[in-house]
Amino acid sequence: MNIDNLKNICVGGWGKTGISLCNLLLALNKRVRVSEMKERGSFPSSMVDSFIEKGVKIEFGGHTKNFIKGSQLLVISPGIDTINSPLIKFANELGILCVGEIEFCFWLSQAKFVAITGTNGKTTTTHLTHEILKKKRKRVFLGGNIGIPLSSLILNTKKNDIVVVEVSSFQLETIIEFKPYVAALLNIEPDHLDRYPRIQAYLDAKLNIFKKQDTKDWAILNKNINFRGKIEKGINAQKVYFSNELSNENFSCIYKIASIFGVSKIDCINMCSSFNGLPHRLEFVKNINGVNFINDSKATNPSSTIWALKNIKTPIILLAGGKDKGLDYSLIRPYLKKVKKINLFGEASSKIKGFIDKKIRTESFSSLQDIIASSFVEAKTGDTILFSPMCASYDMFDNYMQRGSKFIEIVNNLDP
Repeated sequence: MNIDNLKNICVGGWGKTGISLCNLLLALNKRVRVSEMKERGSFPSSMVDSFIEKGVKIEFGGHTKNFIKGSQLLVISPGIDTINSPLIKFANELGILCVGEIEFCFWLSQAKFVAITGTNGKTTTTHLTHEILKKKRKRVFLGGNIGIPLSSLILNTKKNDIVVVEVSSFQLETIIEFKPYVAALLNIEPDHLDRYPRIQAYLDAKLNIFKKQDTKDWAILNKNINFRGKIEKGINAQKVYFSNELSNENFSCIYKIASIFGVSKIDCINMCSSFNGLPHRLEFVKNINGVNFINDSKATNPSSTIWALKNIKTPIILLAGGKDKGLDYSLIRPYLKKVKKINLFGEASSKIKGFIDKKIRTESFSSLQDIIASSFVEAKTGDTILFSPMCASYDMFDNYMQRGSKFIEIVNNLDP
């Protein structure tokens, strides 16, 4: 896509990605405007003033049709709902092309893209893939849904560089030309059913990662994935399957990707075996009086919490709750044998309680402070207090990282 003729560009959403997009567009000498749902007071006044001084026009407190009129392109942040957002509706009515940040950045780079998606495990897989490829190639970049906006680094990329990106279903909804050299789909489990009417719509969004690939590209697939027949049907790239070659499916996926770039199996094994995990993913926080505290705030669906329950061997007090995404919490029932009690918080508390076997004790709390303090009082030496919410964080926090950081803060301030 040639963007030289696109002079007036609107950014939808002004979070971390939207701000990064503004900086990128200004560097490209575009006329920029931003449409943001939050009020101006939600942002530092100095930052707002700085962008306005650079010529950026910003509307706060909602999206309006007149504001985006005249834009030649709308680039949206991942949080914008492409199905229900009035901003998308206005753009369609005005004939304005709408794409996401991943798509837009792809237009600006000649690098080879390695794109990784899935319901669970994609952040760890993306991070480790980047680390392993850096051992083989000097110029390897990391970005996307992993927390680093692709727009913050894309102008630094050159031909033959590698860009490793984590991509979510939201980011894949607006794909037009995005064509990764390597695309990996780790797994598919029910998720985001508050946004998608059914799991097939969620799967369709994920499959856009393979949409533009051809026989020169690579599709990395889980041999045991759900919906395997439907997934394989529309893929034109060379298919490579992973299972448990390195004792862990995600590590095995990393090995298959790395081997395409000439990385040996032993190098992959060494890197994966020395990996100590990422923040907010089964993260050991502290042991207080023989009680382990584990921060698994990244668990925003039942399958993620199931993974945590399967990997903890001690008796568990499970802390769960948050904003419901229309998911089936009964999926965790077979994995509750080590769970002594489930303490609940947030908007989804009553719904989760309704899905849990009545033999498991449950209790609801109004705040994170209260649920942690009460769990600590109940816990015995040798127990694990597992913070694995199964839900989104948006009822009480901006994101899972803020939620996990608050958990850590409260735990560190507990009186032994």
